[in-house]
Amino acid sequence: MTVWRKLENEDCYAVAIYNFNSSSHLHLALEVGELVHIVRETRNWYWGSSLRREAKGAFPKNYVTVRETNVDKCGETVVASAGGGGVVHDIAVTLREWLQHWKQLYLTNDDRFTFMELSMRALLALRAQAASSAIPQDELRRVARTAIFTIDKGNRSLGMELAIRTVNGQLVDPLITSTFKLNGLHDEANSRIDKNMETTPSRPISQTPTARTYTVVGKVTNFVCRVSVTSELSLALHDSSGNKLTESVLLRWPPPHLAAVDLHMRPTFVFTDLSSDITKKIFLVCHVVRLGTMEPQNIDHSSMCSTGSANLLGAIRRPCGVAVTEVTLSPGHDTKEIQLPFYPCEKENMDSLLKKVIANRDPKDQKQTQGLWLDIQLVEGDMKQIQQENAHLVARPTAVARKMGFPEVILPGDARNDLYVTLVSGAFSRGGKSSDRNIELVARVVDKNGKIIPGVISRGAGMPLVNEYTSIVYYHDDRPRWQEVFKVCLNIEEFKEDHIVFFLRHRSSNEAKDRAEKHFALAYLPLMQREGTTTPDKAHNLAVYKIEYKKTSSTATTEEIETEASAACLGLWSHRDKLPAGADKGLTRGPLALIPRDTLTVETKLCSTKLTQREEILGVLKWSTHHSEGTLRAALRRLLRVPNDELVKFLQDILDALFCILTQVDEDQEDYTEESYAVLVLDCLLLVLSLVADHKYQHFQPVLHVYIDQSFCDALAYEKLISIMVWTISSAEAGEAGPKRLLQCMKCLESLVRLLVRSRQLRAALGAQPAPPDLPHYCPQLKRLLEALVWLMRCGDHALTCQGSALKYLPHAMPHMIKIYPDTELSEYTVLALEALPRGRLSNQRLHALLELARGPLGSSPGPRAKLLPHLAWTLRNLLRAPAELDPDALHKSRSVDKAARLLGADTARLLDHTQQQQVMELCVETLGEVVSLLARDDVGPVEADRGELARCLLPTVLRIAAAMMRDRGKDDGAQDDPLLRKLICVLLDMVRQMSEEQYIVVMRSIDAENSRSTGVLVTDALALMMALLQRPVFRSYWADMLHLQHHVMLHACRLLALTLRENLRAAEDDAEALATVQTSFQDWFSTVCAVASSPPLQLESLPASRRQRALALYGDVRRSAATLLADTWKSLGDYKRLFIPQLVGPLLEVSFLRDEEVRNTTIPLFFDMMQTEYNRNAENGEANMRTFETELIDKVDLLAEAGRGDAAWRARLAVLCGGLCAKADSGLQAAGGALVAAAARQLDALLQYRAAPHHQRVQLVTRVLRFYEHIERPHMYIRYVHRLADMHCSSQHWAEAGLTLQLHAKLLEWSDAPLPTRLRHPTVHTHKTHLQLKMYLYEEVARLLDEGRQWELAVRALQELVRVCEQRASHTTLAKLHEQLSRLYRAPIIELRMPATYFRVKYLGRGFPDHLRVPRGFVYRGNECEMLQSFKERMLDEWPDAEVLLKLDEPGEDVTDSDGQYLQINTVAPLMSEKWHYLLECGADEQVVRYYEHNDVSVFEFSRPFHRPEDTINGNDVSGGNEFGSLWLERTEIEISDTLPGILRWFPVVSSRTYWVSPLEVAVETMTKTNRDLKHAISEARNTQASLNPLCMRLQGILDAGVQGGLDNYEKAFMTAEYAARHPEHETLLTRLKELVADQLPLLQLGLEVHASRTTQRELHAHLMECFKNRQRHVHQRYGRRKPIVELEPETPEVQLRSVRDSVDLEPRLNKRVSDVSSGNESTPKSKFKLNSAISWTRNSSTGTLTPRKKRGRKSEGSAQSSASQWYTSATNGHVNVNIHSPIASAINSAFSSALNSPVLGNHNNNYSLATDNGNLRELRQELVTERPPRSEVERDRRLSQRTSFITNSEPPSNRDSLGTTDSNQDDEEPPPLPLKQSQRSVEEDQPTLPARHSYDLVLTPRTSYLHRRPMNSNNERAPTPPPKKRNQVNSS
Repeated sequence: MTVWRKLENEDCYAVAIYNFNSSSHLHLALEVGELVHIVRETRNWYWGSSLRREAKGAFPKNYVTVRETNVDKCGETVVASAGGGGVVHDIAVTLREWLQHWKQLYLTNDDRFTFMELSMRALLALRAQAASSAIPQDELRRVARTAIFTIDKGNRSLGMELAIRTVNGQLVDPLITSTFKLNGLHDEANSRIDKNMETTPSRPISQTPTARTYTVVGKVTNFVCRVSVTSELSLALHDSSGNKLTESVLLRWPPPHLAAVDLHMRPTFVFTDLSSDITKKIFLVCHVVRLGTMEPQNIDHSSMCSTGSANLLGAIRRPCGVAVTEVTLSPGHDTKEIQLPFYPCEKENMDSLLKKVIANRDPKDQKQTQGLWLDIQLVEGDMKQIQQENAHLVARPTAVARKMGFPEVILPGDARNDLYVTLVSGAFSRGGKSSDRNIELVARVVDKNGKIIPGVISRGAGMPLVNEYTSIVYYHDDRPRWQEVFKVCLNIEEFKEDHIVFFLRHRSSNEAKDRAEKHFALAYLPLMQREGTTTPDKAHNLAVYKIEYKKTSSTATTEEIETEASAACLGLWSHRDKLPAGADKGLTRGPLALIPRDTLTVETKLCSTKLTQREEILGVLKWSTHHSEGTLRAALRRLLRVPNDELVKFLQDILDALFCILTQVDEDQEDYTEESYAVLVLDCLLLVLSLVADHKYQHFQPVLHVYIDQSFCDALAYEKLISIMVWTISSAEAGEAGPKRLLQCMKCLESLVRLLVRSRQLRAALGAQPAPPDLPHYCPQLKRLLEALVWLMRCGDHALTCQGSALKYLPHAMPHMIKIYPDTELSEYTVLALEALPRGRLSNQRLHALLELARGPLGSSPGPRAKLLPHLAWTLRNLLRAPAELDPDALHKSRSVDKAARLLGADTARLLDHTQQQQVMELCVETLGEVVSLLARDDVGPVEADRGELARCLLPTVLRIAAAMMRDRGKDDGAQDDPLLRKLICVLLDMVRQMSEEQYIVVMRSIDAENSRSTGVLVTDALALMMALLQRPVFRSYWADMLHLQHHVMLHACRLLALTLRENLRAAEDDAEALATVQTSFQDWFSTVCAVASSPPLQLESLPASRRQRALALYGDVRRSAATLLADTWKSLGDYKRLFIPQLVGPLLEVSFLRDEEVRNTTIPLFFDMMQTEYNRNAENGEANMRTFETELIDKVDLLAEAGRGDAAWRARLAVLCGGLCAKADSGLQAAGGALVAAAARQLDALLQYRAAPHHQRVQLVTRVLRFYEHIERPHMYIRYVHRLADMHCSSQHWAEAGLTLQLHAKLLEWSDAPLPTRLRHPTVHTHKTHLQLKMYLYEEVARLLDEGRQWELAVRALQELVRVCEQRASHTTLAKLHEQLSRLYRAPIIELRMPATYFRVKYLGRGFPDHLRVPRGFVYRGNECEMLQSFKERMLDEWPDAEVLLKLDEPGEDVTDSDGQYLQINTVAPLMSEKWHYLLECGADEQVVRYYEHNDVSVFEFSRPFHRPEDTINGNDVSGGNEFGSLWLERTEIEISDTLPGILRWFPVVSSRTYWVSPLEVAVETMTKTNRDLKHAISEARNTQASLNPLCMRLQGILDAGVQGGLDNYEKAFMTAEYAARHPEHETLLTRLKELVADQLPLLQLGLEVHASRTTQRELHAHLMECFKNRQRHVHQRYGRRKPIVELEPETPEVQLRSVRDSVDLEPRLNKRVSDVSSGNESTPKSKFKLNSAISWTRNSSTGTLTPRKKRGRKSEGSAQSSASQWYTSATNGHVNVNIHSPIASAINSAFSSALNSPVLGNHNNNYSLATDNGNLRELRQELVTERPPRSEVERDRRLSQRTSFITNSEPPSNRDSLGTTDSNQDDEEPPPLPLKQSQRSVEEDQPTLPARHSYDLVLTPRTSYLHRRPMNSNNERAPTPPPKKRNQVNSS
C-alpha cells in the first residue's frame, strides 16, 4: 500500500521539464514549463495541482524540478512563478496569461498573432537578462522599463487590463490613491502607450520645464587605411554644411604600446553638452593626418612603439584623408555599430574634400574597403548624469569633447573660459622661392613680453595640453585652407595680458634643409580689446609681418628673436582693416616688417561665463566705477538693451551687481521716482527675471533657483524689494510706465518673492531681529505687500490685466512666503484678495489660482485649509450653478460648436460665452479633483471637517451636473469618451469614498435643512447616475483598477443611500404620495445594487489569476458584499416587503445567478421570503396563491437563461435552499412553494439544454421549452419560442416546418374582434390590435411559407379557413385575392414536378450523445428533397463528426449503448398512407394528390429485411431459381412516431413499433400488383404525344423479354404447382389473386403495345416485342384464362395491400435460417449469391423542371446513388420507383432498364432517357439527388463507417442481422461490377460506344443459376466479379 507523505513546506512548487501523459484519472498530465504545486510525495511520485488549470493528481518526480517560487496568495487564488521576484515574476505571470490568448489567435488566424509572438519572445529575452544578475543596476532599470512597456502594449493588443505603475515599477495601490489621481495616471499611461513611449519614466517628471541635454558615447573598434606611418585621427560632429559642432577627439593610430592585452582597451570618447537638435541630420567626421616627413615612408611600427612618441616631435602633419558618414541617433536605443568610409586626400585640401563628401559629390567611386569602425550610442543627460546612471559606459579612461558653444543650460557652478580659434586660410608670397612654399603655421599664446604661456592650447580631447599648435602642411600651396580648430584655455586674469602669435614656416622635402628652415613671418591676435571686452566672435583678417633676422643681434638665438618679435608685434596693428594709410609702403617695428600682400584669416568663438564681449554688461559689472563717475543710471538703462542671449550667459554676475546697487547706493525709500536707482534696478531685475521666465529660456529657471538658494548672499535686499514692490503697486495708475512695470512685477512675483525670502532668511541667520519660535524667519514687512495685493484686487477695470497676472502668479509665490509669514494669516489675506475681486470677473484666472492654492502648502496644512476651503467651495458652487441653472444647454457643448455657429449664423459673442463656460467647467472639475485628492492623503492632518464641508456645499450640485451630462451622453451616440465627464465622475467617487456613515448623516441633515426636498432629489439623481454608469461606462474596458474601484465606491454609496431610504420610508408611513415616491426610489436602489453585483468587471471567475488575486486583495469579493447588503436591506423592510413584489424578483434573480456559492447562499433564501410574503398577503384576501411572484419568476428565469445566466449548480441550490424552506412551511405554502421550485427547476433544465446545444441542434430542444410553457400556461413565452423555432426553420430554408410552427401561435387566437391582450401579441410585429387581425396575418404568413415549401395542399387548408372567415364577413376584395391564390395552389401539384419525400430512421447510441437524443426507438427524419441514404449519412456525420455508423440493424449490446463514444444506426423507411386519406383512392383523385398523401401527413413507417427458410424450398436446401422466390420471406417492421411529418420539426421520436413476417407468396402478390400499376401509369403517360416513349418501352421490354431474371417462369415454378398448393392450403386465396394479376396483366400489355406501335419508330424492336407478347399471350390464355381487351384506362381502384397482420414475434430461434447479403457474397455459399443491378439516379433540371442524369464523380457519389434504393425492407405499397422485393417482375423491369439504356435501338433518344415511375411523372435519368460535395478522406471514411468493405468479397459467416441488405452502406469504397449480358445482346462497346455503362449495386438481381439468365452456367462464373480499380469508370466489354 502506497503511503503519501505530506510536505512540510506548504509553498513547494515545481516546473515540468518533460511532457507527462497518462490515461488514468488519478494522474496529472503535464506540459513542459507548467508550474505545479506539490502537496504530498512518495518515493517516486508527487501529488499536486496545476496552476495553469483546475486539475490535480500524481506525477513522477523525475518529470519535474523543484524551484524557488515567488507566490502571491489571496484566498483560493494563487499566483506563482519561478525565477525571482519583481519584474521577473511579472513577466512570468504575464506570459502564462498571454499563452492561452496566443493559441486562440493562432486558431482564428488573427493578425495580432505575429505581434504577440514577437512580444512574448522579447519578454523571454528580457526575463533572462533580469534573472541573470549579471547586469548593472542602470541596465536592470532599463530592462524593467522595457519589459513593463512591452507588457502594457501586449495587454492593449489583447484587450487586457492596463496596469498602472510607479516610478520604481511597482503597481499603484488604488486604496491609498484618490480616484481622480488614479484616472490621471490611467490617462497618462494610455497616452504613453499610444505614442509608443515607456509606461514608467526613468525618473520623476519635474513640474518645472527642463532642457534636454544629450551625450554621444563611442568606442573605436578598428581603423583600416593604406598609410604606412603613424596617424592622427581627429573625430568631431559636423552639421550638414560641414561646420564643426563639437571639439575634436584626438586619437593616435596605431595606439601606443600595441600588445595583445591592450586590444580589449578600445579608445572611448564622448561628445557631451549636445542640444536636442542632435537628433537631426548630423555627420560624424574623422580627419586622418599622417605624421612624418613630407613624403610617406615605410616605418617599422614595433620600433616606433618601443621608442615612444619622441620621434614624432618634429614630424610634419600631412593630410591623408577623411572618413565621414551621416548618423541618425535616437535616445534610449542600444549601441549601434557604424562604419565611416575613408576618402583619401590627393590634390585638394581636406575641407574641400569633406564638403564634397557631405554633398554626395565624391571625387571618385570608392569601394569602401577602408574606413573607421566604431560603436556609438546616444544617451540623454550630461556627463555628470551619465556617470551616475550609466557608469558602465564611461568606466574606462574616456576622452570628453564638449560642444563648441554653451549648452542649453548654464549652471552657476559651470565656470568656463574657452576660446576656440579656427585657422581658416592664408595668402602668402613666394619670398624668393621658385615655387610655392610648403606653409606650416605654429600658434602660440604669449604674454606681453613675448614669453610662451605653457600648457594652454588643446589640440583635441584625449590629448594633454600643449604649448603650441602646428597646422597641416599642404605641398606647394601658398594659399592654404586649413579649417583647423584649437582651443585656448586661459584664466580670466591672463586674458587681459596675453595674445596669440601665429608663426609661419616653410617645410622642405629635404630633411637637412628642413632643419635649417626658420619662421619667416608672423601675425598676432589680441585677446582683449581696449575697453576691456574680449575679442569678438568673427573672422579676423590679420596682417602678416616678416621676421627679419638680420636686424637682430647676431648673438641672439632663434628663440630669443621669436620672443622679441612676439613682444614687438603689440606695437603694430593686428588687423589689416586697421592699418594706417600708406602702410603698404613700409611699416616696421624691431625685427618685424609688414608684408603688404600677405594675409592670414582666423575665426574666434568665445565660450566664457566670466568674460563678456558686450560693453553694456561690463558697465553694470563695474557699477562702482560708473557710480563714482555719475554714469550708473545710463549704464543701467543701456543694460535694458542688451540681447537676451548675452544676459543669460552672465545671469549670476548681473544679479549680484544689481543687488549690490540696490543695497549699497543710498537714496530715499519713501519717495521713489522714475529716476531712482531702486526703480532702475527693479526694471533691470524684471528684465532678467522675465527673460528667464520666457519659454525660450525656461531651461534657465533651475539656474536661477540654484543661484537664489546657493549663491545669493544679500541679507538687506528684502526691505528694499518689499518697499519698491509696494511702490510699484501703488503707482500703477501713474503714467504709462507704471502699469507696464506692475504687469512685469506681477509676472515675476514668484522670483521676486524667492529673492526677498532668501534675503530675509540670511538676515535672520545673522540674528538681527527677534522672531517667533515656530517661525524663525518671520518678516513683518511682508504684511505691507499682502495688503497692497488686496488693494490691487479692489481696483477697477484699468488694473484688470495686472489682477489676472497677480491671480496667476501669487499661488506660486505662496510656498516661499510661508517660510517667512504665518500660513494661516497668508490664507486669510489670500481669501481677502479673492473676495475683493468682484464676482464674475476673471473666472478662469480665479479658478486657476484656487487650483494652485489647493495644490500648494495652504491646502496641505489644516489651519490654512480651514480658511481657504469654504471660500473655494462657495466659489465652485456659484460657478457650477451658473451654467447648470442659467443655461442648461451649456453643460456639455460639442467640440464642433464653432462650425455649427458659422453654419447657423449664431452670435459670435454667445459662442465665446459658451467656450468660456466650457473652460470654467473644466477648471472647476480640475480644482475639485485636486481638492478631493488632497483630502485623500494621510499626510495633511485631520480632514473630516473639510470633507463634510465640501460634500455639504458641492455634492448636490456636482451630482446634478454629472447626471445631466450622462443624460446628454446617452443622447449623443458618438460621444464615446469624454475626459471631462470622467474627471467629474472621479470627483463624485472620491467625495463618496471619503464619507463615513456619520459624515453622511450630518451632510444629509444639512442639505435637508437648506431644502426639505433636496435629499430625495439627491437620492434619485445618485441612483440614476449609477445605473447610467453601469449601462454606459465612462472608463475604458481595460482600465481594470478604475472599474473595480468604481464598483467598490458605488456599493459604498448604495450602503449610505439605504440609510436615507429607510428613514424616508418610516417618515412616509401615513403619506400615500410620499410612500409611492420612496417605494420607487427603493426599487431603483435594489436594481442598482443588483446591477453593481452583476457587472461584468466583478465576475472574478472570468478574470486571469493575477488580476483575480489583486482584486481580492484590494477590495474582496464585491459581489458578496452586495449580496449581503441586499439581504440585510430586504430583511429591514418588514411589512413593506409586499410593496416590492414582483418588481425585485428579476434583479435578485440576476444576482443569485452569479457563479459564487456564497452569493447564492445569501440571495436564494430571499425568494422563499418573497413566496411567503406573497402567499400570506393573498391568503388574507382569500386567494391562497402566489401567482404574481410565480409569473415573474418564470419570466425572468427564461430571460436570464437566454442571456447566458444560470447553471445546473444554481438549480441544485434552489432545490436545496428554497425547497428545504418550503418543506418546513405550513401545508398550503409547502405545496405551492414546492410546485413552484420544481417548475423553475424543470424550466431551467430545459433552457440550459437548449442553450448548451450548438445552434444547428437547438431545433429539437426548443420543442421541450414549448411543451413546458404550454403546460404551465405561459402563452407569451410560448409564443416567443414558437417564433424563434420558425426563424430557425426559415434560416435553414425549411419553409414548410416554419409555416406549421407559426400555426401554433394562430391556434391561440380567435376569429373575433376581441382586443388582443399583451400576452398573445406578435413578438416583433406590434401593429395588430385584435385577435382577428393577428390571426389573419399569421394565416397568410403560414400559407406563404407552405407555398414556399411546396406543401400546396396544406397551404390550401390555411387559405380555405381564411375564405370561410371572409365569407362570413363578406370581405369580397379579400375573397377575390384568396381565390386567386387558391386557384394557383390547386394547379401547382398538377403542373409542377414534386419529388416524393424520403424518410430515415436514426438511432443515437452511446453516452457521447446528449441525453435528449438517446431515445430507445430512435427518430424518423424527413430528408431533404431528393436526398439519398448515403447523402443523409454524410449529413449526419457532418453534424456529429466523431460518430461512427453501425453496419447492422441488430440491437447493439452494452458495449455500444453504454460506451462513451457516438454510434449511429441509420436506415431508410417507407411511409404508409394515413387511413384518413384512403378515400382518395376510391374517389378517383388526381394521381399527383394521391402521391402527395402517400408521402406526407404520415406518422407510420415500415422497413423490411429478407431472409430464407430452407423448409419452404422446392428441392430441399436449394434456394436457386424458383426456390429462391419460394423461400424468400420478409421481416417487416412498422414504426409510429409522436407526430405527423411534415410537422413543426423535421424529425420526431418513435413511440411504438411492431414486427411481423411476410410470406413469399404475399411478396409475389405485392410485386405483381405494383408492376401492373406501374405499367398502367406508363401507358397513361405515353398517350401524351409530348411525353417520352422510353419509359413505356422499357416497361414492356422488361416484362415481355425478361432475359435477365426469368420473368413469370420463376413465380410458376415457386407457387403455381401442386406441391405448393398441397403444402399451403391456406394460401389458396393468394394464389388465386396472383393468377388473376397475371391474367390482368395481359390486356395491359396489349394496350401498351398498341400505344407503342402508334408512336415508335423502332420497328424491329416493336416486332420483337410483339413476338414475345404472342408467346406470353398463348401461355397465359392456356393457364390463366382470357380477359377482355382494355379500350380505355379506368381510374385506379383501391389498392389491396396483402400483409400478414400479426403481433410482434420473437424471431431469435430462426436467426440461423436467414440469409443476408453479406453471406451471399461468400464463396462457401455459391448457390445463395445475389447479384445487384445498376441503380438509376435522378437530379432536377432547374430550367425545365425535369430530372436529368448526372455524371459520376467517384465512388462516394455512386454509394449515394445506390444506397437510397437498395432497401430490402421497402414496402410494396409505397410510391418508390425502385422495387426492393426480390421478384421476377421487378428483376425483369430492372433488367429492361439497363438493357434499354445500352440498347442500340434507343440510340436516337440517348439525350433524354426517361422512365415512368409508379406515380406517372416524367423523370430523366441522373446519378445522384444531392449537390456534389468534396469526398471525405479515405481514413476518415473508413473510421466512421467502421471499415466497411464490399459484400462481394466479404467472408463473414452468414447473418441475417446484417444491415447490408437494408442500408447498402458497404458500397462506398468499391466500384460496382459490370452487368451480366443476355445471350442475344451485343456489347455496348460494339453497338453504342458513346454511352458509358452505369454500374451500381442498387437493385438486386436474380441468382446466376436461374434459368431466367437464358445462358448456361459454369463453375468459373460462380465467383463474384472483382471490382475494377478505384476511381475509374469502365465500359462493358464483350
